[in-house]
Amino acid sequence: MAKSSYLERLPRIAQKRGSAAKGQIELVTKKKDVRQIDHETAAELKGSALGKNGKRIGILLEDEVHLFVRDAVKFPSGATGAPIRIIGKTQFDGVSGVVSLAHCEGSIYLRRIFRHPVRSWQIEAVRGKRETGMTSRATARKEVKEELGYPVRGVTKIGTICPETALTASILDIYWVELGPGPRKDEPEPQEAFGPIIKLTPQELIEHIASGEIRDSYTITATLLAQIAGFLPPVSLAEASTQEPDGAGEEQ
Repeated sequence: MAKSSYLERLPRIAQKRGSAAKGQIELVTKKKDVRQIDHETAAELKGSALGKNGKRIGILLEDEVHLFVRDAVKFPSGATGAPIRIIGKTQFDGVSGVVSLAHCEGSIYLRRIFRHPVRSWQIEAVRGKRETGMTSRATARKEVKEELGYPVRGVTKIGTICPETALTASILDIYWVELGPGPRKDEPEPQEAFGPIIKLTPQELIEHIASGEIRDSYTITATLLAQIAGFLPPVSLAEASTQEPDGAGEEQ
């Protein structure tokens, strides 16, 4: 069976067809079946800029970083649908990006950043997309330099995650990064809104997670992986939640 043209434009991992008979969500490629699913699900885009006569199946939107795709699919139950997924373009030759939990002399270095999707300030570990052709390890060093500005002494991979499997196809490598003491010279990208650097002890980091001051899933996952790897002590969330958090930590 010939591949549909839009699937050929996706990273190989995103082209996997799957099989409803095996309990998976199967990509439907027969033109007749695709047209039927397209017709049945057209109402789901009511109010969309794509419109009644616009494209509804395939690559709906593309920018320098992402592909927004809507597939015709068949579920194990026999039901059909047309869910949307977001695919990072750098997945043609590796992971989408990296998360770096940086530390120096017993403290964890995070950054306060204003995130547009949630319209609020967040406290986060360093993270960023990987450029095509660049290794994830080199990306970790680059992102730490840009967002924190401290010298990097060591980079250790502690895991790989799929942070939001219901919508995005992102895969990220997680690193434990040892910083040098300075001097500091960050180089934030112009399309970011950074606040101060937040320096926390491991105990304060857990307290901030327990209190909800840190809500970013990448940072929380990186903290767990650092504990599993033995870089952070296994502090109990129950124990931490009984203590009063000390605000935003030490801001640099």
